[in-house]
Amino acid sequence: MNKKRAYYYPIPLYLLLLLLVWVGSFFVDVAQMLSDNAHTSSSLISAEGIRWAVRNALPTINSIPWGIVMLSVAIYGMLCGSGITRVLCRMVRFRRLSGAEVRAFSFAFATLVCYIILLYMSSTSPWELLSGVTDEPALSPIVQGAVILIFIGALLISLIYGFIYGNFRSIMDLITSVADSIKHFVPALMALIPASGIVPCLQYVGVQPICGMSWSVFQTVLYLLPFIYVAVLQLHDKEKH
Repeated sequence: MNKKRAYYYPIPLYLLLLLLVWVGSFFVDVAQMLSDNAHTSSSLISAEGIRWAVRNALPTINSIPWGIVMLSVAIYGMLCGSGITRVLCRMVRFRRLSGAEVRAFSFAFATLVCYIILLYMSSTSPWELLSGVTDEPALSPIVQGAVILIFIGALLISLIYGFIYGNFRSIMDLITSVADSIKHFVPALMALIPASGIVPCLQYVGVQPICGMSWSVFQTVLYLLPFIYVAVLQLHDKEKH
């Protein structure tokens, strides 16, 4: 398998899924018209469907959480650049670590524990800095700002591990690792464009999401799959080298 081409596989796959939704909507609509069942679907291959698709193209693309996506890619880039993901992969496979790796990982793990304790103390009395003003946990800063807090935690352990082990010699090394990682995730970012149209098109057609998922969960899964796929490819390539 050509590794360079493999990174782009999610793009044609999602384009094909989007095409299948359009073509399938026509056949489902025709099948319901010919049956005695109630007509509950709508065909995208119609004047109304095409007008709806053109009118909603930009809003559906804007619905992609680009900021969260970029933060997630940055988190991955920092962790990979520091070398901590390589150590974690070796630990999962029960491979022996060097003394330098154990030392750097121990400091990074201690930093993570201290950070988690700090977050816990900040969300409970007497400070309650990260708890909500109401009793609803979903509205608390620690929940609504979870991605930012995870980013800060990843930044801390990446800096600690990277500088102690020697993969980072300056802050520019950290920035470079993030920039290099974003470069590899460009195909996954491009796959989000057809992915953004699959869910709203299914909603227009009248098809419910599979496996009993809600629309929001189904859309989140569609957005995450290309990034998980690219991340697995990158980790596999790094492990081989």
